[in-house]
Amino acid sequence: MNRKAAFFVLTLIFATSVIWPDWVLSATVPETNPEKGLVIFYRPKKFSGGAIRFNINHAEGSLGVLNSGTMVYGYFEPGQRQFWSQVISQDSITIDVKAGNTYFVRGDAKMGVYAGRPKFQQVDEATGRAEVGKL
Repeated sequence: MNRKAAFFVLTLIFATSVIWPDWVLSATVPETNPEKGLVIFYRPKKFSGGAIRFNINHAEGSLGVLNSGTMVYGYFEPGQRQFWSQVISQDSITIDVKAGNTYFVRGDAKMGVYAGRPKFQQVDEATGRAEVGKL
């Protein structure tokens, strides 16, 4: 294959993945645990604030890093659980975890004066599953 043909094929593959990114990969929601609650943090892929990343913390440690277009999750014992993240400013959310339930928390990077700041919002299961499927 000559160089022009190879360049054309690579350009076509790249352009297709940008126009229709859903065929490349999509995230799947993990299975629930009947003895613990499943808490899923996700962040839709957006250009605005895309370079900002933040750690999701809780009383026992860190759940993981939430980047644009990613999700992190954990299984937790029933009870009140507080999660937070701090870049320059901080946001937190408290969830009353029940065994066997799944909770979806959408994370967004809002623009601040000096840097982006985290913003959490708990969403219903149908919305969460639909948006996680697009990651």
